[in-house]
Amino acid sequence: MTYLSADERRRVIVDAAVRVIATEGLAGATTRRIADQAGVPLGTLHYCFRNKDELNLLILGRGHATMLSAFEGLDREAGFEATVREVVATYWRWIRDHHGLHLSLMELLMWAIRNKEAVLPGRDVWAEVNAPFGGDLIASALAAAAERDGLRTAVPVPELARFLIHRMDGLVLELAETSDEASCERQTLLLADALVLLALPRQGSG
Repeated sequence: MTYLSADERRRVIVDAAVRVIATEGLAGATTRRIADQAGVPLGTLHYCFRNKDELNLLILGRGHATMLSAFEGLDREAGFEATVREVVATYWRWIRDHHGLHLSLMELLMWAIRNKEAVLPGRDVWAEVNAPFGGDLIASALAAAAERDGLRTAVPVPELARFLIHRMDGLVLELAETSDEASCERQTLLLADALVLLALPRQGSG
């Protein structure tokens, strides 16, 4: 393998781990299999990472970084409905463009839940994982847009954000099964419509 810096070697190994987990599942992602996929000696993997848990956590970090990059162009001046539609469309593009990573993240979420006392002792796994992966960013974007419009949403903004993320998790699996991007994108349009309707104040309320 061509000489690489330590950081570059770690990046190559994380990339390989994502590919292996996405195609073979976490159980199949042995250190030897990941090293083979990365094209490095097994010893390099053990040199770069204290253990496999550290590697898994770095994959979660990769997901967070790609999410921030995907959302950095979000219009911070748009009204509520436009923001909902832009957030949904952006989230979908993030899934579509990093689908293998999303499949890996779903496997790793289950790993974190099953091993929470070792991985995140005494902490709320769902909050620890969900907040960085869209929960905080999406909720804050929707809340700011609602404030710009003077809108008091019928459903609290944090619940709208959770609803959006749960539906997108389902699209990760549908895309894996069908490879039908057009069908999945149509579902995102329905999701955006549903979120707007859920947010609007009910007739005769308040």
